[in-house]
Amino acid sequence: MNSLTNRIGVLVILILGLPAASPRLAAQVIPGWPVGAPPPFVQGPNLAAALRNAAQATAGQARLARQAAADMGRRARSATYQMQNFWPDYQNLQFQFQGLRSTFNLLGSQVMQLQRPRAANAAAELDAGLNIIAEAFAPVQQEIQAGMVNRDTVVRMCRALELALEEWEKELRKDASRLGTIR
Repeated sequence: MNSLTNRIGVLVILILGLPAASPRLAAQVIPGWPVGAPPPFVQGPNLAAALRNAAQATAGQARLARQAAADMGRRARSATYQMQNFWPDYQNLQFQFQGLRSTFNLLGSQVMQLQRPRAANAAAELDAGLNIIAEAFAPVQQEIQAGMVNRDTVVRMCRALELALEEWEKELRKDASRLGTIR
């Protein structure tokens, strides 16, 4: 496990209050792009331009996902938060996170075309980080399946996602040169 996955894993465990020795929770896989929503377009005149475009699109989508988590968490902390508002918030948060995954997958597939081990390793580390971040959805998903969603669990999930995505964004910026992109 690399330092990114360690940092993100510790954030998720501490915020969600999971026991450190617990086995990984199986996060629900969010399906691909909903009907009518196209995947991001990251083409360029050459591979270097396409990589830059994909990295910029990924960074932008990471900011959107982090902001969605922050906004939902802020609303959920309010004493006036109604559970009927939970579903649109939660679906938006899942949509933004899935958008990040999809955009990053495009970046990762272009990075593989470079056939450079450093770039492939950076992409693999970032992908592993997203896998750990996805685990922050698990406690709320378990409560949804049980038929009772606790507002405190929602707030903790949002905070874990916000902080972990912030850390992931820092790593993306740091790894831009390893990924073959220019900041």
